[in-house]
Amino acid sequence: MSSVLMTPSDQNRLHTVLTGRFGIGALHPFQAAVIARVLAGQSVLAVVATGAGKSLCYQLPSVFWDDQVLVVSPLVALMHHQAARMRALHINSYALTGQLTESEQHVVITEWTKGAIRLLYVAPERLVDARFRRSMRDKPPRLLVVDEAHCISEWGYDFRPEYRRIRKFREIVGNPPVLALTATATDRVRADIRWHLTLDREPFGMIDGPVDRPNLFLAVKMVSSTSQQRQQVTRLARETDGGVIVYTPSRQGAQRWAGVLGQSLSEAVCAYHAGLEPSQRRAIEQGFADRSIRIVVATTAFGMGIDRADIRRVIHVGVPDSLDAYYQEIGRAGRDGRPAEVSMVIQPHDLYRREKWMRDDRPDSEAVRTLVNRVAAQPLDRPVVWELDPHQVPVTVVLSFLEDRGTVLTEPVMRGIRVTRLSDDVKSQGEAVLHRMIRLWEERCRLFEHMVGYIEANDCRRTVLLRYYNQTVRSEKPCCDRCQAPASVPVVKRPDADLTHRLRLWRLDQAKLEGIPPYMVLSDADLMGIAIKRPSTLQELAQSRGMGPKRLRKYQDQLLAVIGQPDHIDAEGIDPASARDRAVWHFRKGTPWNQVAGEVGRTESTVRAYLIEWIENAPEEDWKHYVLQLFSEKDYALMRSIMDRLGTHRLRPLYEALDGAYGFDLWAVARAVYVHRSARAKDRDI
Repeated sequence: MSSVLMTPSDQNRLHTVLTGRFGIGALHPFQAAVIARVLAGQSVLAVVATGAGKSLCYQLPSVFWDDQVLVVSPLVALMHHQAARMRALHINSYALTGQLTESEQHVVITEWTKGAIRLLYVAPERLVDARFRRSMRDKPPRLLVVDEAHCISEWGYDFRPEYRRIRKFREIVGNPPVLALTATATDRVRADIRWHLTLDREPFGMIDGPVDRPNLFLAVKMVSSTSQQRQQVTRLARETDGGVIVYTPSRQGAQRWAGVLGQSLSEAVCAYHAGLEPSQRRAIEQGFADRSIRIVVATTAFGMGIDRADIRRVIHVGVPDSLDAYYQEIGRAGRDGRPAEVSMVIQPHDLYRREKWMRDDRPDSEAVRTLVNRVAAQPLDRPVVWELDPHQVPVTVVLSFLEDRGTVLTEPVMRGIRVTRLSDDVKSQGEAVLHRMIRLWEERCRLFEHMVGYIEANDCRRTVLLRYYNQTVRSEKPCCDRCQAPASVPVVKRPDADLTHRLRLWRLDQAKLEGIPPYMVLSDADLMGIAIKRPSTLQELAQSRGMGPKRLRKYQDQLLAVIGQPDHIDAEGIDPASARDRAVWHFRKGTPWNQVAGEVGRTESTVRAYLIEWIENAPEEDWKHYVLQLFSEKDYALMRSIMDRLGTHRLRPLYEALDGAYGFDLWAVARAVYVHRSARAKDRDI
């Protein structure tokens, strides 16, 4: 046990509480390190794998102090479960959520103000409730805990703007020490957590626990059809002795898979998603927790929040957005330390669809500007209630970014959000907000590439996973399908993006010509199979999935012609396999800036780097026509005057000098033009 700032007497008493109240013989090293800092009144961020015992880091201090701890968590089911478990240990704990009646909530708040509650769990939305704030001011918590702290960061995979209110709430209740907990956090996310939780230059310790879950066996299976996928998933669920969670990307998928598995296995299989009534969700949560329900199919975006130790298998039938999201979800398996398996069973088009969705999810510049203009049109200092769909994330994100810049104040209300304009400077913030959202989109695309790298891995999957978290593998036994039997596991291939796009366009045209649905020309699975195999001869095409004699005779010439197209590139010296060369080809062709990233399958920042490199190295006559699409010579003259005065080292001063009239992307391009022309002028002088 860590002895940081603890006397021998305190260590002995802590050990007595640990064994006597919690029935635990000893703390893990990371738990001891975190608890020592918490007991010393220090704020700390602890990053450790799901199931490794993070909750004890605040439960034990609460009993040791015999004082009150407030826990902010996004998982309602988990809050109620943990509160019930603490009450079973005779630790007075409650979850203050909308599942309680008004009178029950009143009783809980009254008990807190009396000092009778040791652990109180709340959702972040509760922190803006006026009555709750008054209670916390009257009786401040000894410790403020932020669970799932990655949600506070815009760079996290599950950003929730309401988490950004925690620092202000902390100020209101007297700045108690804060303990932030999460299973995954990149360096960027850690910095964001610190920024949004701490005050001034307050010390904020960082403690890393073990990320590896050596009891989990990792596997990825690529199947060629829906029937094969159903057979594989059904077999895995049937062979599992214990709880099973199947994660699927959509509500419709949850309902469909629950029906398929329920019928095949002849047992109750429940679909769990945000579209269910609260009472339905609670019944499923309770049934899964008490083991009366063995299998649950859940949407990936709606975490189960269930603390069940005997989950022996987690199955993904879709592709998560990131390795962080994936690792959180598989972390629900094997929390009792016994062996468990996590399997991803997908089809080629699952990967293509998710990849395309990520690319197509680029922020809509006009929509962002419209939202900003809507705020700017509001009366100053007069609250206006906006009605929102519960899942209308872009609106809340834009408002959150404006609030970060001090131009608006927002407050959640029933079925909407109250927006107050605080500044006349809102409209000029539009480009900055758009730039910030584009950077977030680029980061999410980058994170997705890591997810794809895991799926396509041709070596140990645990190595790939832990390398992402800058940790090493110490497992000596086979821990994944790759290192168990590498020869029998085919390397997963990603469908060729350009060929897939061309095949889809051809299929759509052919379907219109024949007056039939596109899937009757070529199914998604057949299309993906061709895009992966890329046949170049009639014989290879005949051996492709779905190409029977009739379809082959009908479409062979057209398909081979589509496959044989040079990926849109018809210029000499251009390598179709090079994203950079293809991007330059699109620049020369005049493809609009906002389309190039999608055409070459790269992020906006990468394509911008290609453009800047081209401008800096190619003759001006090559790129001048393209730059003039982005800004006029008059615009450039104005921007040049600013660069003459301020230099070109940093973009932000340039952006701010003209009050955001030109976005950061345009400034980056203008700077490249400036650098190019300055270098040529020096050459002429020499």
